Amino acid sequence: MSQKTAVIIDDEQDARRVISKYVERYFPQLAIIGEADSVVSGLELLGSVSADVVFLDINLGDGSGFELLDNLDNLESSIIFTTAFDHFAVKAFRYHALDYLLKPIDPKAFTDAVEHALQSSTSQEQQTNLQSWMAQYGNSERKLAIPTSDGLKFVQLDSIVYLEADSSYCNIYFNDKKQAVVSKPLKYFSDKFERDRIFLRPHKSYIINMNYLQEYVKEDGGMLKLSNGAMIPISRQKKDEILKEMNDFFL
Repeated sequence: MSQKTAVIIDDEQDARRVISKYVERYFPQLAIIGEADSVVSGLELLGSVSADVVFLDINLGDGSGFELLDNLDNLESSIIFTTAFDHFAVKAFRYHALDYLLKPIDPKAFTDAVEHALQSSTSQEQQTNLQSWMAQYGNSERKLAIPTSDGLKFVQLDSIVYLEADSSYCNIYFNDKKQAVVSKPLKYFSDKFERDRIFLRPHKSYIINMNYLQEYVKEDGGMLKLSNGAMIPISRQKKDEILKEMNDFFL
């Protein structure tokens, strides 16, 4: 396969590093020819180089990846969006994205997306790939039905930071700092999340949303720090399994 080129536009240095490592590890035929960390620097970069693939973060410090694309004419690169949340999928579809990767980026999803980019050449192929992603992972309308005394309450999955067992009840913590107490055990939700790669059960009393995971702390047998400051313990019996799963996502 002939040499292909790519650029990375992401305001997080760690995210750029992960993508670069994945490219180096899985696609030596793909050369990273530039990086940018904002809409302004991204426009300058794409104005000076021609890349076959653009890894584009949606939330940039000075705007969005969509705004960047709005200011470009006739970009022929394959666009692979990267983001921490899935509620931009429908909008990405309108921008003819090749694929849409959720952070932390799963290696298998990454290799699938790049292989598509290296093989696809038409906008129709790109649309088909994104449709497949949406069919598998859903979009902004993915919701969870929470039982209440009055019936059911529907909440967006990406708003849930973590769930905590409380005897036969369950506490649900949201990204707006609100909390809900549900008259269902944690296993009720664990069964629902069994095939969802975003939710992880590091301990019998907790389920976390991987999008909100900030840090692994070794103290006290292992703890996971979430973006809201919560410290979630890791079960000693599951420690190796949990660390492997995190490595698959982040490294």
